[in-house]
Amino acid sequence: MRVLVIQHSAADSLASAESVISTLGHEIITIRVDRQHPIPKSVDCDAMITLGGPYPLTMKDRPSWIAEEQMLVRRYVEGGRRILGICLGAQIVASALGATVRRNDQAELGWHDVRRTSGESKIVDRSLPSQMTVFHWHRDTFEIPDGAQHLYESETCHHQAFGLEDRIFGFQFHLESDMRTIQTFLAVSQYRNLAGKDIQTKSQILSGIDQYLPDQMKHMNSFLNHLLPRD
Repeated sequence: MRVLVIQHSAADSLASAESVISTLGHEIITIRVDRQHPIPKSVDCDAMITLGGPYPLTMKDRPSWIAEEQMLVRRYVEGGRRILGICLGAQIVASALGATVRRNDQAELGWHDVRRTSGESKIVDRSLPSQMTVFHWHRDTFEIPDGAQHLYESETCHHQAFGLEDRIFGFQFHLESDMRTIQTFLAVSQYRNLAGKDIQTKSQILSGIDQYLPDQMKHMNSFLNHLLPRD
């Protein structure tokens, strides 16, 4: 299987997901938007993963590549391919499917619980728990696209995950993050200047690494094994 990865910034990489995909025997083809790689116009891979990045879709002047990526998402959807969007990537997938992306009432930074809703997904039921503590780093959120299943929610952000046809998924949270991801976000993200009840301190976030990251990595492994099974 060939997996196309759209990476929007140096900070938002595949992280822990990269070794899982490689272990499954899949080839990874990475497009680096931050290095001015062009968004492909054709569907030449079996699956697509689009990652996070510092380009909120609520911004007034969007970069031109966002529309190009939305078009590519629609081509993958129409071609019956599997898609995973994470954070910004999930918002791009949702918006490509006609859903609204908006500013959430509050930002979420750090380790917070998400819980399963009543939405149906065999892949999620088989691979992820009904409640888990995962890493968040976002201000915006997506509405659920027409026809998609609402899969997870949190206290602060109602729409945390969706699935369509059990092959197209959007996660607002960073299930792929590893220690390097978290440390990089803490060092470079402008979101550190925000304030709110669901914005954890640096010490809270770092202390949560030992407590929550091992389980999160197991969840990422399990989910990818179901979404992108070995050939």
